[in-house]
Amino acid sequence: MKKELNKYLNSLSEKELIKEVKKLYGKFPDVKKYYEMELGDNSEKILAEYKKKIEKEYFPTRGFGRARNSVSRKVVLDFKKIAIHQKDVVELLLYRVEMMLKFTNSYGDIDESFYNSLESSFHEACKIIATECLAPYYKEYCEELVQNSSNFGWSTHESMSDDYHEYISDDYE
Repeated sequence: MKKELNKYLNSLSEKELIKEVKKLYGKFPDVKKYYEMELGDNSEKILAEYKKKIEKEYFPTRGFGRARNSVSRKVVLDFKKIAIHQKDVVELLLYRVEMMLKFTNSYGDIDESFYNSLESSFHEACKIIATECLAPYYKEYCEELVQNSSNFGWSTHESMSDDYHEYISDDYE
């Protein structure tokens, strides 16, 4: 399919290509958000929208949060599709971890898959932080998240602490 797409795009004039991109921009919200992030000078607005979606899953304005891993994980996956900067992805992953920790502190112990998902998000964020050399920006936030997990079961604190020390603290102390 990619070969056919390349052939099609190569057959178009510059004006036709511009028209095609505009059509995609108008038709698909993800394409619109991608270009807003790519061409805008501030990704905070779109990042805030995705954070709000995660917060709503754990702490809706009415009722109790459902805390479905699949929903908050999908929010992160959808954001990754449009994200331009890895820093924004880290921000959303850590926010997801924060909301999951807060949910546990508010409502009590959850099941193992919940904590596996929490740990996975933290691990992914730590790896990106190390790869992109973002520790100066996120070290304190990650420390706080690790500390907030200190009374959790399922070895969550140990796992988060290990990731923190492996990817963040050792390189920047």
